Amino acid sequence: MPSYASSSSNPTALTTSQDRLVLDNLIRRELKVGDPSDPQQVAQALLERYRGDPRAQAITQESRGLPFLQAVAPVATVSTQSAASGAEWQQATDDIESDLRSLTADAILKDVKPELHGWAQAIRTALAEGYNAARFALDPRNRDKGFAMRRQLNDYARLARLVGAHTPALVANFRKFAQSLDEAANLLLVIMGEALANIGFGGGRYLPQVAYSELQTRRDAAIYALRNLVGSTQMAYGPEDWPRGLDAYRQLTELLEAQGQNDLRSLLVETELARTMDELVQRSGDNTSDGLRAVGSTALLALERFRRMVKVARRGISPESPALYAYLEALQFFASAFDSAGGFRLMKIARPPILFYGLYGNTGMDDADRRLVELITRRGMLAETLDCHAGSCCTSNRACLVLLDKVLYDLDRAIDLYALGFSDFGATERRASAYGFVIDAVIAAAGPCRTPAATALDQKVIERLEELADDVLRPSIDIATDEGMRTAVRRIRELAARIIAALTAAGLPDTDDVVNRRAALPGGVTGSTDAVTLTRLYAAIVRSDARLRAADVFVEGDGEVEAYVGVIEQELCLQREMETRWDNLVHTMIANCGTIDISLGQLREVVDIATQAVAGEVCREEAPIDLPPALETSFDTFIDNVERTGLGRPNRVAALQKRR
Repeated sequence: MPSYASSSSNPTALTTSQDRLVLDNLIRRELKVGDPSDPQQVAQALLERYRGDPRAQAITQESRGLPFLQAVAPVATVSTQSAASGAEWQQATDDIESDLRSLTADAILKDVKPELHGWAQAIRTALAEGYNAARFALDPRNRDKGFAMRRQLNDYARLARLVGAHTPALVANFRKFAQSLDEAANLLLVIMGEALANIGFGGGRYLPQVAYSELQTRRDAAIYALRNLVGSTQMAYGPEDWPRGLDAYRQLTELLEAQGQNDLRSLLVETELARTMDELVQRSGDNTSDGLRAVGSTALLALERFRRMVKVARRGISPESPALYAYLEALQFFASAFDSAGGFRLMKIARPPILFYGLYGNTGMDDADRRLVELITRRGMLAETLDCHAGSCCTSNRACLVLLDKVLYDLDRAIDLYALGFSDFGATERRASAYGFVIDAVIAAAGPCRTPAATALDQKVIERLEELADDVLRPSIDIATDEGMRTAVRRIRELAARIIAALTAAGLPDTDDVVNRRAALPGGVTGSTDAVTLTRLYAAIVRSDARLRAADVFVEGDGEVEAYVGVIEQELCLQREMETRWDNLVHTMIANCGTIDISLGQLREVVDIATQAVAGEVCREEAPIDLPPALETSFDTFIDNVERTGLGRPNRVAALQKRR
């Protein structure tokens, strides 16, 4: 007798139906067939997919009445050509090996030979991993790894210069070793740029943000979230469970109908949602110039429905539904994968500027590109100057040399940030501007590089550093064309006006000159300003706000202004923490040298001065990751005033358990 039970009450039938739907979607996605149940369409799609396979050719020959087995013609192999930087990379690695052998064999360094062998092992690993990753820089994971290995090589180069500055007998050896490490680190940028240029990237500005496998994962997450929302994969609700997913699904369909967003209801159909995502995923698998530019020009329009769905449904359902928010988050997560990643400026490093017009884009170089090229040029000039000054500085003014080596290291970080940037003065470019404040602190009038000693810097070097800080790292920005700077200027002027009014009402003097610093910023939608003028006003506001709080006067802050300037402050605080953690390592490599503490102290002081110039205060010590208390611990605190450690928890039977 046939069974008339519904499929929802038969778990086996439900599972079979879901498996069949998954298989049909797989056939549609991979074979591009309209009806997976049509054997003719599937057979034709399989022959098209495996057209070059000898077995497919044999099947085609058999269908024509010809012999099934035929000799396959040999395919000519094409030898891969080495990159233009292949010879330079080999030379750089040979130089590093030669420097390592020289340092480890020197009798002066016999006490730190184990440490040097550790250096050699770590550096060789970074070279191998960095080179292998840089060659495939089109993949975002390899590109990120290439930048990580470059930074590790720069760290060892700076450490070598720091140790050499306090080992006068081997200062030239350590600086040559650092120079070799810089060569390899710089070549990683060139190789990554060549990896993009060799595919004919042209003027495209789209780079994949996630790997192809990650796109598949995000696609599946969206499908599973939709099934959970509509209830196709959910077990039957219990007698005491609220059907929040089905309720949100019903409200969402009614909302889209009432708001005239009927086209968005197609995203609630699994086949249509899968087709849209599969088309983008399949197109993203074409890692050629044409494929990347095709994705960059179509993904925005294809994903516009996804973003509209998130905007419309996010606040239109009551009560909130976890299943709905999981679905919307999955849509947004998939759409964000097609936002372009930073790195297209790497081609400006790998290719000469004479090729930029026409061949690598219709617009040539923008202002940020020109600053990047200028930054690279000035960095090389500074490195040569410091190598020339190293011999004399290490006899009487080591602190100045250490500070200038810090500036050289910071310029490498600024180059990395600009290479990963998007806009003229976005978040990454603002991070790079933080090192301009470090340069100001290094060449300050009271610093060790301005002492009257014979080894002090000449005026020409100081002027070059000032130009580097003011013209390249902290350029003048036209607020009419930069929306981020325009918004920051407007909001910080409003915040300054509230601070001025509070100072006047409290009868406090304007000792930080907030009025004049506010007047230095443009008051309309036109004009130009820079990071120096903006941060001077922000620092004055912070100091004035501290005086107002001491007088029990509180002024509401501005989160957007704090976020805009906070990027610069955070970069400086990260540098401050790194300088603090280098103490033990440097003391291990330098024995019985009393001036190393002076140099390390100067490094921390310079970063503190730069941070005060930006944020009006030094970096605060951040607490380690602290987990929230458990529910039982919170109840103990509220009811019995028990501390989180358990101190003070009453034991009402303790008296009964005592023997005396």
